[in-house]
Amino acid sequence: MAASTKVMAASADEIQVYDEAINKMGELNVDVHMNYVGSGIKTPAYSGEIPAHHNFRMTPEFAYGFSNNMEGGFYLPAIRDASGSWYAEGAKLRLKYIGDNRELGFYWGLNGELGATSIRTTEQRWNFEIRPIIGHKSADWNLTVNPISSFALSGNFHTPGFTPAFRVSRRAAEKTWLNIEHYADFGDINKMHSISQETYLSSDTEILGHDINIGAGHGWTGESNNWTMKLTINVSL
Repeated sequence: MAASTKVMAASADEIQVYDEAINKMGELNVDVHMNYVGSGIKTPAYSGEIPAHHNFRMTPEFAYGFSNNMEGGFYLPAIRDASGSWYAEGAKLRLKYIGDNRELGFYWGLNGELGATSIRTTEQRWNFEIRPIIGHKSADWNLTVNPISSFALSGNFHTPGFTPAFRVSRRAAEKTWLNIEHYADFGDINKMHSISQETYLSSDTEILGHDINIGAGHGWTGESNNWTMKLTINVSL
């Protein structure tokens, strides 16, 4: 059984467009994703959901390189609601493959993610996401598209959901990139319409040897969050 979920109306445990980056064989690190919705949706989309407004998400993501082309990841998402209460939200596993041609020019890949999370953040407990990765990189530009499909593996039957994302990046310094990121939710693929549209201005840089992504996003539709801030810190293990 496959069911779509409204992704961007709620907060997300990671706000990220996947590109050519992947751990080399034997590399282990953790990305700590932190997102805060300063002004967002206040009404639950379904019974039991924590609305996005004033919630804070923190998700450690452990990643290991099985080869130079294959990487596995393990998420432990948590959420703090507007009242200040914390909740553990289950766990997710992912597997990412990136093709060989990724230094400059065209690159491609595929990421699959399986999660068991609580009703506080997903309408169905078991969910699966398939994320194609298509991009082109030059010395100063990087364009990436993720045409994402999401499925529920429990609950009532629905068609898959379509939640594409893309990013345009421009190199500003040797270790700093400036990005425009866009995340959309078009609902079920058999009756697509614009549910949520959110655009982020962000930067990827390095501070004290750690890769940092920081940004702020604004929603453009009634079912989008108005303002969201995000920060991701990478720590090598």
